[in-house]
Amino acid sequence: MHDHGSTVPVLFGPVLLYLIGYLSVPAVAGFALMRIVTPPPRRVDALLVTGASTTTFLVAMLLFPSLALPPQAIVVLLAAGIVPFVIWWRAPHLIARVVVVAPWLVAAAFVTAVLRAPADQPGAFMAALTAVSWLTFCVPRSRAGRVVLRVAAGALALSVVAFTGSVAAGGSL
Repeated sequence: MHDHGSTVPVLFGPVLLYLIGYLSVPAVAGFALMRIVTPPPRRVDALLVTGASTTTFLVAMLLFPSLALPPQAIVVLLAAGIVPFVIWWRAPHLIARVVVVAPWLVAAAFVTAVLRAPADQPGAFMAALTAVSWLTFCVPRSRAGRVVLRVAAGALALSVVAFTGSVAAGGSL
């Protein structure tokens, strides 16, 4: 008789999720960091960033199901993170209208990430990913707006990398 059991270890699923997260985080953090000195992205670049951000968000939800955020907030953050991808992919004609509200959405997600960081690192990470998705639409018109955008983009990039580094170093939170 021969054995028909599985040769794939049970840990394959979580390891695959970690790998997907570790491969998509550099695109998200790199974009946020480069957004400090670069103009708004082209459509292909924005699709890559928003897709990587949404993928990382979903991976984080699967890896850290016990978040301190209320379920309603998680749904709102997920929807808010997916909308930029959908707009860049299927409705680029709406970009001119979205540019007006994008800075406010980035600010809301950024403040959520900052306020959640001490109590709920995964929740803060998800809020930071949502903010980076909306960062693709930000086109500041004033000098003060450019400064705020650069500070927020740098802080978001560092927070995404820091959270990923803490997960990589410890395996979990």
